[in-house]
Amino acid sequence: MAFDAAAYTPAAQTAMPRPTAALIDASEALCPIWAAENPDRALALLFVAPHDCVAVDVLVSL
Repeated sequence: MAFDAAAYTPAAQTAMPRPTAALIDASEALCPIWAAENPDRALALLFVAPHDCVAVDVLVSL
């Protein structure tokens, strides 16, 4: 049987309690020690949820 011949029912949609933008705005600043130990992850997180924090200074100094 071909993979596209099966009939799948879509999963139930659940409503989000808060919009994504509100979750990003409510996120806390990064820990500078964690940012120094995980610069790739810190940069990715700052790209998604930008914050002016000490972690930015730590990443610039690396």
